[in-house]
Amino acid sequence: MPDEKQTVIQVEKNGPYVVTNVWKLTNSKGESLRTEEVMSLCRCGHSTTKPFCSGAHKEHGFKDEKN
Repeated sequence: MPDEKQTVIQVEKNGPYVVTNVWKLTNSKGESLRTEEVMSLCRCGHSTTKPFCSGAHKEHGFKDEKN
């Protein structure tokens, strides 16, 4: 059973979303995904483990700056 910890989402510069205390996560098909107390979620679109970050943003030179 989830405790009362607040969910936190941090945006890493040129990297993933780092989420803490997420107890339910589903994909676009509505399927449940595993959760951990702290997770990194892909923001660049190149991860080989979507929706989780695989570090591909480093290989592809992902920048979060607006052009």
